[in-house]
Amino acid sequence: MDTLKSAGLGDTVITFPNAKRTTKSLEAEPESGYQLDLMQHIPDCNFKTYVQDVAKMCWLPVNSVLLVGLGVVSSVACRAYAVQYPNGELLPLGEYVAPCNPSATSKSRCLKAFQYPIRKALKGAIGEWKKQAAEDPKLETPCPQDFFVTNSSSAALDEMLNDTQGYFALASAEQGLVNTITGAAFSKDVKNDNDLMLLGFNGDYHHSKRASRNGYHGSVVGAVTCFAQEGAINTILQKSEGTGFAERFLMLNEATLLGKRDHHQKFFPQEYIQNTYNRIVKDLANTALQQPLDFDELPSYRISDKAWWLIEEFRNEIEPHLGDGGKYSTLTLRSMAGKPDMHIMKIATLLALLDEHRAGLIPDQWVIAAINMMRDYLEYIYRLLVTMGAMGTSAYEDSLIEYIGKRGTCTRRQIRQAKYQAKPWAEITPKSAVGQQMYAAIDGLISKGIVAETESFDSKGNSTGRLLRLIA
Repeated sequence: MDTLKSAGLGDTVITFPNAKRTTKSLEAEPESGYQLDLMQHIPDCNFKTYVQDVAKMCWLPVNSVLLVGLGVVSSVACRAYAVQYPNGELLPLGEYVAPCNPSATSKSRCLKAFQYPIRKALKGAIGEWKKQAAEDPKLETPCPQDFFVTNSSSAALDEMLNDTQGYFALASAEQGLVNTITGAAFSKDVKNDNDLMLLGFNGDYHHSKRASRNGYHGSVVGAVTCFAQEGAINTILQKSEGTGFAERFLMLNEATLLGKRDHHQKFFPQEYIQNTYNRIVKDLANTALQQPLDFDELPSYRISDKAWWLIEEFRNEIEPHLGDGGKYSTLTLRSMAGKPDMHIMKIATLLALLDEHRAGLIPDQWVIAAINMMRDYLEYIYRLLVTMGAMGTSAYEDSLIEYIGKRGTCTRRQIRQAKYQAKPWAEITPKSAVGQQMYAAIDGLISKGIVAETESFDSKGNSTGRLLRLIA
């Protein structure tokens, strides 16, 4: 009988019968109406293959698994390395990711697959500390702490910063993590403080004073990996309250593969690929454990001048859509699209690190991959927010979108004449309010980046009026 072999999630080799690996596509229909494919932008490498293998093993959408892998790795990478801006300023490698899938979809198994070498490194460090403590009762070195916190309020995180040199990492496959860090689990009368989460993404300075405990002052560096249910994205968006909290997350809501799985089909990561990932990430964790450094002392990666030009070119591509009425003109999208360079820097460095490039100049291929991933992601998140209703449309707006779409271009007056007696506008009372509400709905579509209004001119340069057209 033919067999496939794998190291499983540990070092034990598992042998199981299976003449062929499944060739069934693991890509489900996209929730946003946009077929996201982040993996196509990543050059072939061991990490890419490992992500694909874990996705097959867990029957999960591969884009979500990729974000989980990057988020977990960033949790330890941010304690060992940083990446430089052109002026030498450091940016931490910690990523905030929140892919979503329903219960009973092996989210915890996926998370454990990427955390395994980190937990193994921590177990070894604790064992070594216990041996030293037994030999020296006066040992002053504290016992190594776990990298990951599964559930914590911002206040509780603040309290532990003195013990971690300002680092924190949150990782969970439960929505409780998001509910707690956003304050959604607390009373409506309690206003959540997102400052720590905001500062941790950038590596900014934090100085807190508390009456009941010691405060912290110094740089804060964090990473968040939340692989939870669909409600997590809504919670993040609702609790952001214009602070920029939601905009720091890479969020996915891919369609589930529930109902499409074949449980006779068994798949485990290829032994060599998994062992390579485990070795790289375990060494990374050991570096963070054995040589703890403050953020501003970390060795760093650099981006070439050519790659910086490409990043700036991408930002120029986005810029016209950030203005009022543009595609990315809403508060959330403007913040997301207005600073893609930070995610690009982090992702490029993590990919280079996972391909075993030492600190120093990042090969351009990883920066190009990160740029293309962000371009793809911005289109996806734009459509997802519309689908979820975060930038949704009402029945009134839907009727306008349908009319403009059929006409191609039209004026406000043409819309009013055509739709005044049609539902749902005909149901508005008093009738004198129809025009005002119709124009308000048009303005709302413009602010959401769904419709644009531009002035048109004849061949002599004379204005012929302002025309509306769909841009999304």
